[in-house]
Amino acid sequence: MIHPDTFVSPTSKGMGLFANRNFQKGEILWIIDDNDIKIPLADYLALDDIQRQKLNIYSYIDFYHRVIIPWDEGKYVNHDCEPNSTGVIQYDNISVALRDIEKGEEIVEDYSCYFGHFETFECLCGSYQCRKIISSEQGYRADLRLDLKDAAPLINSLEQPLLKIKTKENGKFLEILENYGLN
Repeated sequence: MIHPDTFVSPTSKGMGLFANRNFQKGEILWIIDDNDIKIPLADYLALDDIQRQKLNIYSYIDFYHRVIIPWDEGKYVNHDCEPNSTGVIQYDNISVALRDIEKGEEIVEDYSCYFGHFETFECLCGSYQCRKIISSEQGYRADLRLDLKDAAPLINSLEQPLLKIKTKENGKFLEILENYGLN
């Protein structure tokens, strides 16, 4: 579920997700919930090319080899080689603010922080570290994610409205957080 204090607006990339208020570093911006679509990778691969091409735009592959399609505005998070949001190494289906995000700023992630993604495109992010071509062949980069042992104290120090919504999926994250003795 995407944080309720976000909105969708047109960008040069199509549609994008934006902050409707200032977010602090460590705030959870999105976490998987029971309404997100989860397709086993084998079922996705059995689909015809046209169906897969449509799904590829708004989906990613998680650690559990499921194709995840957010049901809400979370699907509008665009790629940027200088992201302001990312996941954590120990839990695939969450996005946390990497730094403070200003009201009106686009929320962006580096698609290589996903366990798998499907799109290959020319990146026009303008970052000094822009890789120019973002490819599904480049693979997952754990170094683009936060380590929960370092991030958990910050995550727990902030009000996290998305963790108050109890679902089977985010319950897995809460269990992992408990392993760090910080929840």
